[in-house]
Amino acid sequence: MKTRNVLSRFLVIAVFVGSFYFLFLPDRHIIDIELSAGQTYPHDIVAPVDFSLPYGPEEFRGIQDSVLASVPIHLRLDETAWQPLDERLYPRLVLATFDSSFARGMLLELREIYEEGVFDLHSVRDYYGGDRAVVLRHGEAEDRQLFDINEIDDVREAMAVRMGRFRLSQGEMEAITSLLTPNLVVDDSSRKVNAETAVAGFSNIDTTIAAGSVLLEAGQPASTRTVAFLEHLKNTELDGRNLRHGAGLILIVMIVSGIILYYVHDIMPDTWAASNRFLLLGVIWVLSLAATGTMWLALRESIGYPYATLVTFGAAMTSIFFHRRHAIFMTLMFSLVMGLVHPHPFSVALIGSVSGILTAMTAWNVRQRSSVPLSIGLAAGGGIGVFLLLKLLDTSLYSTGMTGDILGLAFVPVIGIGSANALLFLFERLFGVFTALSIDEVNKTDHPLLRRMREVAPGTWNHSQTVAELAGRAASAIGAWESLASAGGYFHDIGKMVRPEIFIENQMKVDNPHDSLDPRVSARMIIAHVRDGVAMAEKAKLPRAVIDIIEQHHGTSLARFFYNRAAAAAGEGVEVDRADFSYPGPRPSTIEAALVMLADQVASVTKNLTSPEEVGDLVARVVDEKDLEGELDECHLTRRNLKTVVRVFTSVLESRFHKRVADYPMGDTVG
Repeated sequence: MKTRNVLSRFLVIAVFVGSFYFLFLPDRHIIDIELSAGQTYPHDIVAPVDFSLPYGPEEFRGIQDSVLASVPIHLRLDETAWQPLDERLYPRLVLATFDSSFARGMLLELREIYEEGVFDLHSVRDYYGGDRAVVLRHGEAEDRQLFDINEIDDVREAMAVRMGRFRLSQGEMEAITSLLTPNLVVDDSSRKVNAETAVAGFSNIDTTIAAGSVLLEAGQPASTRTVAFLEHLKNTELDGRNLRHGAGLILIVMIVSGIILYYVHDIMPDTWAASNRFLLLGVIWVLSLAATGTMWLALRESIGYPYATLVTFGAAMTSIFFHRRHAIFMTLMFSLVMGLVHPHPFSVALIGSVSGILTAMTAWNVRQRSSVPLSIGLAAGGGIGVFLLLKLLDTSLYSTGMTGDILGLAFVPVIGIGSANALLFLFERLFGVFTALSIDEVNKTDHPLLRRMREVAPGTWNHSQTVAELAGRAASAIGAWESLASAGGYFHDIGKMVRPEIFIENQMKVDNPHDSLDPRVSARMIIAHVRDGVAMAEKAKLPRAVIDIIEQHHGTSLARFFYNRAAAAAGEGVEVDRADFSYPGPRPSTIEAALVMLADQVASVTKNLTSPEEVGDLVARVVDEKDLEGELDECHLTRRNLKTVVRVFTSVLESRFHKRVADYPMGDTVG
């Protein structure tokens, strides 16, 4: 692969991705609109990216406090508390009641209560105001309601009721019940751990807004909530989330670029092999991208993101310079990229695709003046039609403000398609890739160079007419560029005008000068007509495609007649250097150049035939010879194409052997 080709591809992709980065990725400040509560805005304000609105500091602290307060109290069971309590209570109960059976029964009941757990509500309220608790006992945690757990005051009161029959004084009763203490102890450290975990897991996001959401409809008063949204967007910078978003977009664009490269390599081999054609294709779509980005930046603050794109420029240019099917593919890829960065991706991708495809299908035929207004009308009508249909379906469109979008969809195709046609001449000169219109302009027999050829080299002119007819007819039959092949046929031998007398077709009544010349000298003189022809064509500013045919129509073939003379003169066993008798090339790189080469050879070898029966075999032999010599290796002609070429050449040449009336009557014609 040539270094120039590699550099051209790298340059195109780098500029395309760079343009996308600088024109379409979110700014440091995503939106910058000043509004206060109650104010209106003339256009919808749409969220350009996904974003979240956090709580205010005071509000968030209040929520955190609420979360902390909602974490239940943790009560840890002290399994060692009952034994010393039992040892203190028994003698006091026996001494007060003089009833050991009662004392043992009372302690048995209390033991069961303490095994469940007893807590002090007053100490709990120092930490917690709710009604839930987590009881930690025997290595397990159990969620409980506080009112389902034994409270120390309730236990003391129940004990006092049971001891009431013994007529104890109030002081004696309180002295005994005060011995009861809680065995569920507040474990605030465990609660804090759970509270901190709950707070850490709580998001400070108040509201999440998706890209494309309408924050404020046109003409509607802004609420305090909307103002808060806009203020947050205004101060939103390229944080990690936006960096990831941008990196993801760049990655997708690079993947799309890779798909385009694969398409060009596989479906457009001529463009892949020629750096000027590849650069032209790249420049077309980079300009479409840059123009769209510039337009969006200029209009976004006043009318929001437009739906119109400059896809029509790229589609028209690609259709004219390359082919409609290539323009359709590039349109779809471009519309996909535009959808990545628009608040309404589905809508803008669909509108751009329809508008671009209609442009590609109608703008290609620059020969017809009506193609420009037709393509503009269809592109504008298609875009507006899809917009209105999506509006009817309520699919990802603004709720109001349709007038500006419709005007944009109607006017932008005028700019895109009009610019494409206005820049055709400039692009032809810059990249050497010519349109059908330019080729048609020189594919005329009244061109100054051809008029001069008729005068100074009439034999060459007659030969060139035959070559033009053969090459043009064959190109039409195999779907190649007929006008280019025909023009190449007319101009391929213009270099012979420098010294027309040394070429046999122009030697009417003079001796052949080569009879007295060294074969090497003769070969150099004959071969020079290619170089001379290129110089004359460049001076006359012929399209580059025609100049390439002039340069390639002999490829690296051998001037066989003079080579054979030199070999015969050298004698048997003496090697003759073929390089002295070979054309410098290059070999034909396009189908049209190859057809001119074949037509040139066929016209030369068949000019003296007298029988039509010999034509077919001779044509097939010439074509096979050039194919076996490798002269057709770089032009993408298939075996099927070659069979068609042989058939067309044979048909054209055989038609020249039609029967004529031997003795045509002379005299007055019959009316």
